[in-house]
Amino acid sequence: MKLNPRISLVIGIVLLAVGAFTSFGNAPPKADPASAAACRERFVDQGQEMLDRCGEAAFATAMTATDANQAAASISASNNQEIGGNAIGMFLLGIGLALTLAGALAWMKQSRDRAGGQRE
Repeated sequence: MKLNPRISLVIGIVLLAVGAFTSFGNAPPKADPASAAACRERFVDQGQEMLDRCGEAAFATAMTATDANQAAASISASNNQEIGGNAIGMFLLGIGLALTLAGALAWMKQSRDRAGGQRE
């Protein structure tokens, strides 16, 4: 199957944009309001940086956990979600880069062939 170079270029650029957004635009999963509030209450005198981290699910769960097994399961699920999203983003970046480069090279070759054919 031969793809039009312009279509390949456009698809590649779209995949690059989506991959960049999913890889670099995502923040860690958010904590539920109850555990975030309990975490903030615990760190109220520790400074703004600690209070900001209470919004992350893994940190809030670790700081407010009463059952170690439940906390480990929650943190593991949170980390798996973050790693999975990052892996998908990197995959899309790779496919997008490959399609963009292939489309650009094919387009340049095609335009060079057309220009060479017109001179004769």
